[in-house]
Amino acid sequence: MYNTVLIPMDLEHENMFPKAVALAQQLIGDENGEIHAIYVDQNMIHNGNFSLSSDTVKQVQNDMKQQVKSLFKKHVPEHLRGKCRVKEGVVYDTVLETAEKLKPEVIIVAAGRPGLSSYLLGSNAEKILRHAQCSVFVVRDEHKW
Repeated sequence: MYNTVLIPMDLEHENMFPKAVALAQQLIGDENGEIHAIYVDQNMIHNGNFSLSSDTVKQVQNDMKQQVKSLFKKHVPEHLRGKCRVKEGVVYDTVLETAEKLKPEVIIVAAGRPGLSSYLLGSNAEKILRHAQCSVFVVRDEHKW
């Protein structure tokens, strides 16, 4: 069984987080383990040509952090809670950097059903799967992303 599990969170597909947590609990089993989560905010790297006041940006970031922490506390049993991280950057790079530091035995990543765009562009799940130094489980959504 596994002791340390890392789950990247996606607020656009937050319905996948409870599925990933359920799998993590199965993988941990009766062992004492920890479920860690990470949410990567890409907004600052894709900021485009619009501008918001710094107060508005801070408020949006705080709201997002609260949503992430709330989702984590709602679905991860207290005795299995590790850290819930919120970072800025490119999703797959930031998840892989965090995994390198945390050294989980497994990463559980959500992915939609593959469509034509995933063959051309690739996905965060695919890049994490290819480059992680640990086992990676993919939890599938029934919808295409």
